[in-house]
Amino acid sequence: MDFGPETATFLIFLLVGSAGAYFIGVAMNGVMQEDGFGVLFNAMILMAGGFLGYHISQYFRPPMSLVSFQAMMVVSGGFMCLALLAVMKNVLRRLGF
Repeated sequence: MDFGPETATFLIFLLVGSAGAYFIGVAMNGVMQEDGFGVLFNAMILMAGGFLGYHISQYFRPPMSLVSFQAMMVVSGGFMCLALLAVMKNVLRRLGF
């Protein structure tokens, strides 16, 4: 297994991102309470949405710095996924599912 600097950088970003998603998941659990999904599921949704936002940022070329655009897409992708799933959960709850 080749453990080069790009692999180490990826692992560091993954660990820092998962720790940040956990802390934000704790905060969102306090804010959303029973409308949310719990601390770990909130963190998992934020991480999955962040990866989705990152992959979407690969297809768009904005007129700004690429790194700042990617960071913006990662954060907004995570929160958009969490918001969309919370809305879907509440709609299904109101419909009786």
